[in-house]
Amino acid sequence: MEGWLSETKKHENPLVPNAKLRQMYVAMAEARALDEHIAGLQKSVKARKKLGSTRGQEACRVSTAIDLGPGDLVSDSQLGVVMELIAGAKVASLLKSVNEIHSGEKAKRVKPSETSARLLPWIDDAEERLRVAMGAALSFKTLERANVVVAYVRSGEVAKGRWRRTLELAARLELPVIFVILPAREGERTGGSGDLHRRTARWGVPGIPVDAGDAVALYRVAQESLGRTRGGDGPVLIECVAYRGESGRGSIDPVEQMKEFLLNGKVGTKAWLNGASNRLGRRIAAARR
Repeated sequence: MEGWLSETKKHENPLVPNAKLRQMYVAMAEARALDEHIAGLQKSVKARKKLGSTRGQEACRVSTAIDLGPGDLVSDSQLGVVMELIAGAKVASLLKSVNEIHSGEKAKRVKPSETSARLLPWIDDAEERLRVAMGAALSFKTLERANVVVAYVRSGEVAKGRWRRTLELAARLELPVIFVILPAREGERTGGSGDLHRRTARWGVPGIPVDAGDAVALYRVAQESLGRTRGGDGPVLIECVAYRGESGRGSIDPVEQMKEFLLNGKVGTKAWLNGASNRLGRRIAAARR
């Protein structure tokens, strides 16, 4: 492994080092593997509560959350455990949590790693979730803590009028919150709130559109946004835009796009990439035994 790693030093991007690129790919591949495992469970077991799928959102979630630190908070757009995986939770604990949710039990909060962000309680109503996230951000501001809240919201989940009131308030209070707009699911209506980034400037919040499949571009935008927000310059909105493939059918797969990027940049070999993709599957199988 040392051989091919040393050969790639000339391709190193100082803004996104190769080690960070590999870390992001592993996190994306593991998020996909866990999502597929949960989807399989939900087909074979009649769950009382359905866990939301994060398929196609891997770049949006990993790139914006991978460098969150102690004290930072995450408000998720759906009930699930993938964000806890990104936060560093153990697979065995996550699988136990999934089983508890499926059985209708009250799942215990999975303990993430000490260096990761914490998840706010999930609330079904999107507007209520935003209010809770804003309240958490206001507490950071009041206590003069250099922490941020990252709030994930699905496109179309919140009406345009509510976004206007939310962003105007966040801007006026200079809240340390980053809103990440996830792409709508296939065939899902956006409720007139698509292209939200085009409107946010007039409400006092920078809106940045980024390719939902481009993990590297998303990471760079997230780093700039985190620096701005931690520095006291207020909220940012990142809108993940899903582009179609060359055939015009279906959105571009972010995991495959990242894999191709690493191969083309000689940041990882096929053997290493395939091994990283299969690693969580082996851990899931071991945890279930």
